[in-house]
Amino acid sequence: MADQTEGERPNYAEENAVRNASESLHTYDEASDTFTAIFGQPVPAATIVDEERDILVRVEPGSRAVVGFVIPNFKAWYAARFPDGGEFELDLPSTWPEGRPEDEAPVSD
Repeated sequence: MADQTEGERPNYAEENAVRNASESLHTYDEASDTFTAIFGQPVPAATIVDEERDILVRVEPGSRAVVGFVIPNFKAWYAARFPDGGEFELDLPSTWPEGRPEDEAPVSD
């Protein structure tokens, strides 16, 4: 349950972030050189090109909740950003801000 002090509202954003992290699935497909992360149960999602991070963000259209991401050409992406190696972390919002409709392409799971 969410941490709550008397008189305060539950912190569901923090609770959901912890749940998403614990329920995420990460896979790497060597044949296509693609890294995929899915948060929680797979759901139908739109794919949004995030040019800032050079990734594809998966967003549930109704709530705009970020439900995962895909990194095509992962080896080159990783080498360019982490030349010394090691683990990587992406800072994504839990809800994707409203964007231009042309940035989205429906994807079914």
